[in-house]
Amino acid sequence: MNRKIITLILVILLTLPVSNKCMAWGKTGHSLVAEIAFNFLDEPTQKIVKQYLGNLSIEEAANWMDTEKSNSYYNYMRKWHYLDIDKGEEYSPSSERNILSVLHSSIVELRGYKNSGMSKKEVKYRLLLIFHLVGDLHQPLHTGYAIDKGGNTIEINSPYVSGNLHSIWDTQILEFKKINLDTCLNYCKTMPSGDIAEIKKINELKWMYQSRSYLDRVYGFENNYMDKAYIDNNISIIKKQLVVGGLRLASILDEIFNPANKS
Repeated sequence: MNRKIITLILVILLTLPVSNKCMAWGKTGHSLVAEIAFNFLDEPTQKIVKQYLGNLSIEEAANWMDTEKSNSYYNYMRKWHYLDIDKGEEYSPSSERNILSVLHSSIVELRGYKNSGMSKKEVKYRLLLIFHLVGDLHQPLHTGYAIDKGGNTIEINSPYVSGNLHSIWDTQILEFKKINLDTCLNYCKTMPSGDIAEIKKINELKWMYQSRSYLDRVYGFENNYMDKAYIDNNISIIKKQLVVGGLRLASILDEIFNPANKS
């Protein structure tokens, strides 16, 4: 084939839009969830978790499922990042694995890892799934509607952000408002201890429905236009969901790996 034609094909392929269906929060958001979680773990528990992660940092662990999405070997995981439920419908378990079923099974399997003969590699794999999927579950559009593929087919007009609704909630609002670890930890300090204790109770189905409860606000724009008021009104949801996701990840890790807990 003519070299010019090959070059043209490569340019076209490289400029094609990439679906964000398997993304949530972006690298920064997932890293924040992991960092928040580790702020609520004691040192012995942190040490054990890091031993199983090996050469991966907690930030790398939190982003692993997205990092490997370009590796065809892991194509089987693509549908594990989300769950589509039509508006007004209830969750109905099926044989097809999704974010909820994979997260639940990973937690259950790790709870018995000491007595099941699970290898260090197997523990690490399930840890990587939990690190990432807890973050995904708290991005409302990862528990969204099939009709628009979790907001991926809705293109937004705005002087502040650009692209589809899903990508804007993944990364752009977070970056536009400069949300960082200090922002999230300061927000957490404003939360009553009773609320935090309730938040940390492990119930993946309840977490999913709580995330979906924000969808009306996520879609609270008109004519595909997103103004600054929309961003200002919704940044509180994003900040809260990052913090809540971090607290819940900490709760899972603490229950399973805290050496003070009797297995």
